[in-house]
Amino acid sequence: MNITREQIGTLHEQITITFTPEDYRLAVDKSLKTLQHKIQEPGFRQGHVPMGIINKKYGKSVLVDELSKMTNDKMINFLQENHINILFEPIEKLDTTIGDFDNPQDFVFTFEIGIRPELSIDYVKANKIDNYKIIATEEEINAEEHNLRKRLGKFASTEEVAAEDMLLTTVQPEEGEEFTSSLVLTYVKDDQVKKFIGKKLHDTIKIDTTTIFKSDYERSTFLKTKVEDLENAPKKVSIKIDAIHHMEPAELNDEFFSKAFPDGSIKDEQALKDNLKQQIELRYVNDANIIYRNKVMDCLLENTTIDLPDNFIKEYLLRNDNKYNKDNIDEQYENIRKSILFQLLEDKISQDCQINIDRDAVVNYIKDYIRMSYFGSTTEMEKEQEEQILRLTTEMMKNQENVKNAYENLFMEKLTEGLKKQINPKLKEIDYQSFIKEITQVAENDNKPQKTKSAKTSKKQQTKESTNSEQLSLDL
Repeated sequence: MNITREQIGTLHEQITITFTPEDYRLAVDKSLKTLQHKIQEPGFRQGHVPMGIINKKYGKSVLVDELSKMTNDKMINFLQENHINILFEPIEKLDTTIGDFDNPQDFVFTFEIGIRPELSIDYVKANKIDNYKIIATEEEINAEEHNLRKRLGKFASTEEVAAEDMLLTTVQPEEGEEFTSSLVLTYVKDDQVKKFIGKKLHDTIKIDTTTIFKSDYERSTFLKTKVEDLENAPKKVSIKIDAIHHMEPAELNDEFFSKAFPDGSIKDEQALKDNLKQQIELRYVNDANIIYRNKVMDCLLENTTIDLPDNFIKEYLLRNDNKYNKDNIDEQYENIRKSILFQLLEDKISQDCQINIDRDAVVNYIKDYIRMSYFGSTTEMEKEQEEQILRLTTEMMKNQENVKNAYENLFMEKLTEGLKKQINPKLKEIDYQSFIKEITQVAENDNKPQKTKSAKTSKKQQTKESTNSEQLSLDL
């Protein structure tokens, strides 16, 4: 057996493996003898079929299988022993294969490989990129406090309609029979709520149900019908206010704090505001991280020289992906190349930052996701709640799509943390509205026509991503 290696292009090599009969004969004979013990043929007892019949009937297919296994093993060992890291898989050059399976003698198999480029990243190039910390404003904190107090408040009947009230009404369509329904003012568009504010008990109001509600869901709820049946539902109706229920926000007293924080962690308004501030800012972390990570990756790509075995990659895709053919491969290759370069850079950063994500990390990530989704916090809950979280986590881990999504999101978090450790960026504190304004302005400036078109993710796309934080797509 002989293996030769020849360079045929940039990071593009040819590997030739030659087998003589002495290399494969023992393996083929052994496989045929094993087969002889298993095969049943008419006129012979199992295990007593003459080797001549076995060889005539199965010899060629066994030879093909054994040479295939030997070729694969030799290729893997050769790459490992010579510390050759490759892109994709070797391409077998069938037009240069030498050998006759009907009259086996020497066999020569030729493969092309693409060498994975070695990267060296200069992280200093990205140290001027701001690491945003989005700060909760007093207005946001007060709004969160108000919402929490309302959730733990009590309904009280009143004589006059105020914002966010729930109205019990008798509905009279222009055509059809009257019915009773509840109208929650939070379902109504902001610019339409004023029609109700100040109305008294037993007042009558005419409304157009096609324009007053925030969405079809709210309209269908009020009209007591399915969304898909709204086309035939009443449009203009008169409503008579039969009762007005007003949610009185809970007082900030011991009863409120014991209900809202049964673990006793929050006992006064200042501690509450501090906690709400922390929770609001936690929700913004992903937005800031996406922008920072994308900017850094763009910068590092622009400042990292990476050669690729372009001819090999094209040939590999033409053979293995039905999307590509000789007519479109050159046109689409630039985007393919960018994707490969990005992945190589990501892999190198992962290596530099020693990112390692095991099953326990994925489990804990999903637990935190459930805590935040159900309880609005990632802090550990009481025993009964933690048992519920564990049951949900166990169920979600059975879905491989959940595990994959959790791993990918966790990897992105670790990648961002690693970049920050490597770069040690300057922290820029900013409120969310200013953050959106600033990154939108950057996107507009970076996408002006006179600018050279970026070879990476556009800033507009980054902005779009940032306003939709990386969400874990899990099936609850």
